[in-house]
Amino acid sequence: MSYFSRLLLNPQRREARKIISNPQAMHAAVLMAFPPTESPQQSRVLWRLDQQEHGYALYVQSPEKPDLRHLHEVAGWESSPAETAHLGKLLQKLENGQRWAFRFTGNPVKSLPIENGKRGRIVPHVTVDQQLGWLVHKASQWGFSIVQDPESEIPLANVSERHDQRFSRKNPHDEGRRGTVTLRQAQFDGVLEITDAQLFTDSLLQGMGKSKAYGCGLMTLRSVS
Repeated sequence: MSYFSRLLLNPQRREARKIISNPQAMHAAVLMAFPPTESPQQSRVLWRLDQQEHGYALYVQSPEKPDLRHLHEVAGWESSPAETAHLGKLLQKLENGQRWAFRFTGNPVKSLPIENGKRGRIVPHVTVDQQLGWLVHKASQWGFSIVQDPESEIPLANVSERHDQRFSRKNPHDEGRRGTVTLRQAQFDGVLEITDAQLFTDSLLQGMGKSKAYGCGLMTLRSVS
C-alpha cells in the first residue's frame, strides 16, 4: 500500500520556520509521523516542500498512513488539517504510452571520472541547461521520457525553481563532528510519457535520484490539460 498526504505549513509560526529552513529537521519531523518498524517496505517515505503564494505545502508519500497531527499542531494552519489519500487507484491505471503532467524536485548531480584508482567526487549540475539535461538523460532509467514539442523538438519541461539548501549535520565518519552540507535542488515541471509502466511505478514508490531524505525524489502527477 502507499499513501499520499498534504499539509499546509504556516511560515508565521516559529516551528514551521525551523523545519522549512532545515531539510534534516524536516526529515526528522516527517519520520515522527510513523511508528518504528523493522520490517522491509516495498516503498520508502518521501517528502517534498512546495512554496505557495501564502505559505508552503508539505507533501508526504509513504507505505503506511501517517499521523501528521504533531506537525499540524506546531507548524500548520489551525483550519487546515492534513489530508491523506490512498495511491492504489492511480498506480493501478499507469500504462505505457500515457502522458502525465508532472512536478519533481531532484538533486541533479554527476560523478567525476575515477582518478588514480579513487572514486570520482559527486558534484552538482549548476546551470539550468545542465539540470534539465540531467532529467532528460535519467528519465529512461526511471521508466519514462520527457515529451518533446512536435515542431521544435524541445523537451516540454522546465526548471521552475532552484534552491541551495545549507544546513549542519553530524559526520558519522568524523567522530560525529558537525559540518555544513550544501544541497542543490531543482524543481522541474513538464509533461512525461510512460515507457515502462512497472519501472515507472517502482521509481515513483522508491523515489528518484539522490538526497531523498532531504526533500528530493518525489514526483507528483496530474492529468494533462
